[in-house]
Amino acid sequence: MKWYTSNTATQGLIIEEETGRTIAVSYDKKDAELIAATPNLLEALKVMIYIFDRDLGKGTIGRKCCDDATRAVIDAEGMDY
Repeated sequence: MKWYTSNTATQGLIIEEETGRTIAVSYDKKDAELIAATPNLLEALKVMIYIFDRDLGKGTIGRKCCDDATRAVIDAEGMDY
């Protein structure tokens, strides 16, 4: 899924590339870019969790970081813990 922005005079629109559907309206145009990047940021976080958990997440600080990131992904995807 890829989103992009289209700005009006006062708003930022976040549009799904595949369908052309408006996903969200940002009343502060500068926030539109961040919102549009959300799918890419979520996928990057999932990859980081996988790699970190597999290779580096053995210590207490690493485990907490990985757990916090996992909870953020769960929240973003609307799943239950």
